[in-house]
Amino acid sequence: MARRKEHTHDEIRQMAVAAVINHLHQQDVNQLSLRQIATMIGYAPSTLVKVFGSYQLLLLTVSRQTLAQLLGQLKQADRSSSIETLDAMAIIYSQFALQHPHAFRLVFSLKMSNDEALPATHANLINELFTLVESCLCQLFASATASDLAVMSRVLWGGIHGLTTLALDEKLFIEQVPLEMLLKNHVSGYLAGMGCHKEAACY
Repeated sequence: MARRKEHTHDEIRQMAVAAVINHLHQQDVNQLSLRQIATMIGYAPSTLVKVFGSYQLLLLTVSRQTLAQLLGQLKQADRSSSIETLDAMAIIYSQFALQHPHAFRLVFSLKMSNDEALPATHANLINELFTLVESCLCQLFASATASDLAVMSRVLWGGIHGLTTLALDEKLFIEQVPLEMLLKNHVSGYLAGMGCHKEAACY
């Protein structure tokens, strides 16, 4: 086992996060424990608690890194129109989930203990994601208030997330229709329902 002084806390942090991510390439987080992670990197569990604060905070660090990776991909979805951008973001989101199912599920399974708020860095990533959606909706619904846009972005993305997780669980029960088509149908249907009836008028 490595001696405590062989690595800095930052290096141990990076090693532990990498070990969890490597595990998530193949298995769910439920098949992992603090002791296993410590063994993988050659340190005692108590060292990881000292570095991260708790096992939950270690997993939250992995979740934050996953969110940052997802956000980086979503930012590449800029298209010639807001509707096309929303479609592209929905597809990128679902593809990311299907490519990284265990890491994706981890993001939505973690909760802070004792009703604590998420760390600011984590909350900021989530806000950035919704800001991307809201900026598109703002172009489509110029009269919408900030509050309207916040609600609309959550409702729209809630449907995208729902279809994505159903696909992950293989519970869409409609094999002849690709997920991409379902996502686009949801986006266009929601926008139409909110009053965006003519695509040419929504740019």
